[in-house]
Amino acid sequence: MPECFPFCGWFYNLEKVRPEEVLAPPYDVVTKEEIEYYKKKSPYNIFHLELSESPSKAKELLEKFISEKIFLQERVPTLYYHELEFEYQGKRYLRRGFILLVKLHPFEEKIILPHEKVYNKVTEERLNLLKATSFQFSQVYALYEDPYLFTLKELPESLNFFLEVTFGTETQRLAKIQERSVIEKILSFLKPKRFYIADGHHRYNTALKYKAYMESLYGKEEFKDYNYISMYISPFEDENLLMLPTYRVFKNLDGKSFLERLKQYVIIEKESPILNSQESFEALETAQGDFFLAFEKKLYFCRLKEEIKKVLKERDPELSALPLWNFLQIFEEIVGVPEEKLKEEERVEFFSRQEEVLKRASQGDLGILFPMVSPEILKKIAEKEKVMPHKSTYFYPKILTGLVLAEVSGKRIK
Repeated sequence: MPECFPFCGWFYNLEKVRPEEVLAPPYDVVTKEEIEYYKKKSPYNIFHLELSESPSKAKELLEKFISEKIFLQERVPTLYYHELEFEYQGKRYLRRGFILLVKLHPFEEKIILPHEKVYNKVTEERLNLLKATSFQFSQVYALYEDPYLFTLKELPESLNFFLEVTFGTETQRLAKIQERSVIEKILSFLKPKRFYIADGHHRYNTALKYKAYMESLYGKEEFKDYNYISMYISPFEDENLLMLPTYRVFKNLDGKSFLERLKQYVIIEKESPILNSQESFEALETAQGDFFLAFEKKLYFCRLKEEIKKVLKERDPELSALPLWNFLQIFEEIVGVPEEKLKEEERVEFFSRQEEVLKRASQGDLGILFPMVSPEILKKIAEKEKVMPHKSTYFYPKILTGLVLAEVSGKRIK
C-alpha cells in the first residue's frame, strides 16, 4: 500500500514575489497564448521553469532563482494542507486536500491505479526536464477512499494559511501541518488505501522513468527522494469534488454527412439553436441525452438506441458507463479513423469549457459535449485495470503549478 511522507518542500519567497504573478495553471490545460501571458507576468513565473525553452535553460534559471532566494526550502518535514474555494454554475464549493510525498509503484502492483491512456512523446519531454532540474514543479492529483472524511477531521485546531491566491472566481490556500501526532494519524489512515490517479498520468509515468534512470546512476536505495512523487490528494467522498467531462472539437470533418450517419446509432431527441451561452447551457442541463452534438449553430441531443446500448455494454460492461467511450466507439465506425490518429494530425482539440465548443461549432467545426458522470465510474474502471480514452475527465478546478516544489536529486527523505 502507498507509503506517504511529509517533506521539506520548496516554495516561493513571498517577500520577494506576488503569488498572483508567479503561479500558473497546470501546463496541459493552457493555450500557447496563455503560456506567454503568464510568462510576461513575471520573470519568476513558474512557466519559465515548467515550460522553459530547453531543459538546460530551466536548470540555469532554477539555480538562479535559488541563489537569489526567490525559492526557499522548508526546514521541517511538512504535510501541506490545501483548500480550493471556487464557484460552479452559481454555487460555491470548498475542496480540501493534502500535498505530500508518495512512494512510486508500477501500475501492475495495483497500489497506484491509472484510468487514462498516456503518450510517450509527452513523457519524454517531461523526463528530459526532470533529468536537468531534479525538481517536480507540479503535483499529480490522486483520490482515496475516506467515507467519513476522517483525514479532514484530523486537522489541527488552528491552521495558519501562509499563502492565499485568487485567480478569477477561484481562491487557493496553503497551510503547513508540522505536528507529528496529526501527521501520523493522517498517514496511518492512508497507509492501507489505494490511490486513484485523477490527473497527471504523464507526470506519474515520467517519475517512474526518472526513478529507473536515477537507479541506473546511483543504485537502489529505499529512502532516496527519487523513489517518490509529490502528490495532491483528496477524498472521493468529498461532496465538493467535481469531475467534469472533457469536450471535443473536430476540424475538417464533414459535419452534415457525420450527422446523417450518426442517426443509425442514436435518436435525436431535440434540436436547439445555439443562441447564446446561457441558453445553451440551460438546454444541456435539462436535456435527456447520452451526448450532445454542436454543429452549424445547432445543438442536437443524442440518445443511444437501445440495441446500440446493448451492443456497447456487451463489448465492455465498465467502459460503456462512460458516454465519451460510447461516442468514440460510434465515431470510429462512422469515420473509420481512431481519435488518437486525428490527435496526431491536429484535427481534434480538447476543451473543458462549453463556451469554446459552442463558439467553434458556430464557426463550422463539429463539437461534442458530454454530461457529468460520478467519480465512482473512474474507480470501477481503474479497479478492473482498464483505461478510459485520453482526456476523458476534467477535475475542476485544477491545483495551481508552483505552490510547492519537490526536489528529487538523490537525497534521503528519512
